[in-house]
Amino acid sequence: MKNLAIIIPVYNQLFYTKQLIQSIKKERENCKEVENLIVFIVNNASTDETSSYLESLEYKSSQSNLILSYFNCTDNLGYGGGSNVGIKLVGEKYEDCDFLVLNNDMLILPNCIDELVKTAYSREDIGIVGAKLLFPDGLIQHGGAFLNVFGWGQHIGAGQRDDLYLDINEPKEMEYCTGACLYIKQEVVKKVGLFDERFEKGYFEEVDYSYRARQRGYKTFYCPAAKLIHYENVTSKDVVGGNSEDVKKKISDVNQIKFYLKREEEDQGWKVTNTEVLPDSNVKDTVSTHTSDHKLLITSQIYGEWSFTMVMRNLAKGLKRNGVDVSIAPVEYHYEKQNMPDWEIKEMIQKPNDYWNRVVLRSCEGDHMYLMPPGKQRIAHTTGESTRINKDWVLQLNNVDKVLTTSTFFRNVMLESGVKKSIYVLPNTVNLDYFKREGNKLPINGLKSLNFVSMFHFGERKAPDILIKAFCKAFSGNDDVTLTIHALSMKHILEQEKLTIGQWIDNITGKKFDKPTILVTTNFLEDRLIPDFLRNFDVFVLPTRGEGFGLPALEAGALGIPSIVTGYSGITDIVDDSSGWLIDYKLTDIPLQYLPYFQNYIGGKWAEPDEDHLVEIFRQLYNNRESIKEKSKRAWEKAQQYSVENVGKLAKDLIFEE
Repeated sequence: MKNLAIIIPVYNQLFYTKQLIQSIKKERENCKEVENLIVFIVNNASTDETSSYLESLEYKSSQSNLILSYFNCTDNLGYGGGSNVGIKLVGEKYEDCDFLVLNNDMLILPNCIDELVKTAYSREDIGIVGAKLLFPDGLIQHGGAFLNVFGWGQHIGAGQRDDLYLDINEPKEMEYCTGACLYIKQEVVKKVGLFDERFEKGYFEEVDYSYRARQRGYKTFYCPAAKLIHYENVTSKDVVGGNSEDVKKKISDVNQIKFYLKREEEDQGWKVTNTEVLPDSNVKDTVSTHTSDHKLLITSQIYGEWSFTMVMRNLAKGLKRNGVDVSIAPVEYHYEKQNMPDWEIKEMIQKPNDYWNRVVLRSCEGDHMYLMPPGKQRIAHTTGESTRINKDWVLQLNNVDKVLTTSTFFRNVMLESGVKKSIYVLPNTVNLDYFKREGNKLPINGLKSLNFVSMFHFGERKAPDILIKAFCKAFSGNDDVTLTIHALSMKHILEQEKLTIGQWIDNITGKKFDKPTILVTTNFLEDRLIPDFLRNFDVFVLPTRGEGFGLPALEAGALGIPSIVTGYSGITDIVDDSSGWLIDYKLTDIPLQYLPYFQNYIGGKWAEPDEDHLVEIFRQLYNNRESIKEKSKRAWEKAQQYSVENVGKLAKDLIFEE
């Protein structure tokens, strides 16, 4: 077991310091992962009774393996300087000692310390660990952090109720975690050094430290199981003699500018000051000196929470995890860019877009490939739902080196339309860290013994009319069955036609009474909540007229939910008779008036699903629930092939093969 030193820089606020020490003494009894727990308060020239308290019996400890000490500074050195004093003094006295830097306006909750230690040593490349911080009323203050589009630190999950915040309860990598609670391995201090004291008293020191640690191969992770209460800004307000806005202007704003200037000027030889390392460093450096021979620039839309951008982010991650040096050049203009809390992606965005040194992959519709920059190779990544592509697509695709598409169906379409370049199928991915059978469920009222679900962007291609009509033909209000539809744009589109969702359903079914239960949600669901939503259901259904891939069916399969889909287009790579049910169809001309990009579909056909066959499938499943269980297992097994890592390996092989 390790020794752990809790370093607490304080300036006044003795009331909070006492609370914190009491919570540490109580938590010491629960610690099983720590040999000796050293509490070291750095008194930053406090003007209240802090000095007297540190010398009193109240601060002492009679507990075994709990050592309380302190150091009085003659000046207020702030967060960074005070922490550095504590780390140096403790590090010189105790060997094999990690550090936990805490603000004094904190309360440690049960098992917090053990969870931090376990996360820190769950992977060799984890160097820094942060915790979940709660406001005193139980709302989340910090669940990991990132620098937002305006360059400010932004806390993930802030303002959410902790007991209702559904997220993966596992450690995850972050751009940084707040310095109010920062676990730092001893080897990181030995390799990276101490906090940079050029910053004002608080803010951005921890961001800078995480960036420096990452340069030496150490990642920053957030541990949701480690929890503390944080009163926030107590000392900073005292230092500036004002409110939160004064803290921002006098400390945070100043340090933000220093941080970004430092990032900009580091390559020009600006050395970090006041960051000396602990003595006697024999720690093996975790930075790999190997440079990947496979370099790729991805140019694509990358921001936002819609399926295409999520697909591209997962593709970039899969390639990176398989050893490819990936740089991302988002096609969004500055005003379209959004926050990027996903550090794995943000790190790739921040890399140089040196297309002349890289293979270039552009993902878009085929008639926009002309915007692809030159590179060592030019790879087109595209998909579609029609039975043909127009001549402009064909010309542009024949002027790249290689074409990747998401399904066997669309590969055949491009070949039949005249694309001569090599075309390979690269399926989309499912994030199996999120989409797994076990997990939370979003509470949904009104569900019954058999529950169907459909998810889509509301429009003709998804055939919502056929779905509703078939469901209402198959069942009545007396049947113990529901259909839930999640269609984000449905309400807005129908409002343009001066219709409510209920009126639209009545119009297409011709029934106002005795309809089966249909639940509709048009609320936005974050990507992380989609699995929690879907786990409520037994069967996914989508009588689509055409899919380039069919990601929702794959995501449902990863949760063990089999699908009813039209037996046509790209979705049949995912769903077959062993893992779902295929609806009969006939091909019809695509009605161009329904499509915003109609020129891409001129002369093409799509499927018209057989409504009566869908009715038959609905009734079959209602009367034979065992068939759902049988296909559930196969749907889950098939989905496991589409992990981010598996598809990333395939992508690497296809892109870089000679």
